[in-house]
Amino acid sequence: MPLHERDIHYFIEATVAYLNKITGNEIVLRDPTIEFQSLVFSAHTGLFLLSGDANGFVYFTTSQQFLLHLHTARHNRGRFSEENSHDVMVDITGTIAHSVQKRFGPSLHLSEPRIFSTVPDDPIEMPPAVFVQPIMWRKEHAYFVLGLATSETT
Repeated sequence: MPLHERDIHYFIEATVAYLNKITGNEIVLRDPTIEFQSLVFSAHTGLFLLSGDANGFVYFTTSQQFLLHLHTARHNRGRFSEENSHDVMVDITGTIAHSVQKRFGPSLHLSEPRIFSTVPDDPIEMPPAVFVQPIMWRKEHAYFVLGLATSETT
């Protein structure tokens, strides 16, 4: 059974609520798009595979600079490193997973998050359409991406 539109929006709302908590409500959402040909990736990505009531994936991908700004907003000190990038992505994916599990319970299973830089080595199967929500903060971009398989493709 596919997710209802309000459920899809919940994924975005959970992500944006967390980012707004860190940034002081400075996150700006751009017009969403539907991709049919390719996936959007930036420098750092946190990905979950979905199964159960919906099959597909959800990921958050962003630039190094966006993560630097998030790290600075959270800690207000310290040097930024590749390890910090990973830690920030773990925080974001953990928050998304917690919110989604709280909302959907055992009917929707999220895999362990995969955190990676650049494009993943193993290909991600592209569903017929992928929802992309561009996010902007301090002139830096991030993307919330949700790809759901239809009942015919699962």
